[in-house]
Amino acid sequence: MAKSKSFAGVTAAVWNCVKSTSFSEHGTVYNPADGSPGTATTSTIVGQVVLGFNYDAVKDTVTYNIQQKPFLVSDDQIWTGIQETIDHCS
Repeated sequence: MAKSKSFAGVTAAVWNCVKSTSFSEHGTVYNPADGSPGTATTSTIVGQVVLGFNYDAVKDTVTYNIQQKPFLVSDDQIWTGIQETIDHCS
């Protein structure tokens, strides 16, 4: 699986929901909170997942790239979790 992935249909409202839902459900911290590009960091029981992100409000897309992850966390788990959060927020 690729180390980066883009997601379409991410309006400003969906993007804000993704960030707040990710924080409340997984403790994910987006830095900067209101910026793009930046990083999204999530602590898990097996280590930190650090993703770079670039939100494009004009195209309603967000692209993530995996910067750091524990060996036990697969790329597919990360992409599926992001897609589920986007779907929830859409």
